Amino acid sequence: MDRRTFMMTGAWLSTVTGTAWPWFARAAAHEGTLAIVDSTLACGPSFARYAARMKLPTFETGDDIGALWYTTLAPLIGRTGGTSARRSVIGLIRASDYFVLDGFVTRSAHRVEQCHEPLGGSSVKHTHVAFAFTFVPRVAA
Repeated sequence: MDRRTFMMTGAWLSTVTGTAWPWFARAAAHEGTLAIVDSTLACGPSFARYAARMKLPTFETGDDIGALWYTTLAPLIGRTGGTSARRSVIGLIRASDYFVLDGFVTRSAHRVEQCHEPLGGSSVKHTHVAFAFTFVPRVAA
């Protein structure tokens, strides 16, 4: 890891843990929050440790974010367990995976809040995104 990447990673993690992004900390505090991480990113291992400290179920993006959404995340988000609590998905993933995931989440029709921040230096293209999606359970009509 080069010095620039190390400095950007350290600043990002201290920002998250210092709750400078209140939307991120608020979403992480919801009961039933899930975390998604791409451990191949420079900040990935730091984010995975953050999620572990928060005792969040953490999922690796793998090669196919669509498969992760349909086989794991959507069923977990759709299950309310008889509670009216909000559920959240937080993560640190590649910008391209975020683009695809945002489309899936938007079509799920029960998202109530979305926050994200592209990460990278001023001269670096935004290659990864920190995000939080918050959902409410569907109410039977």
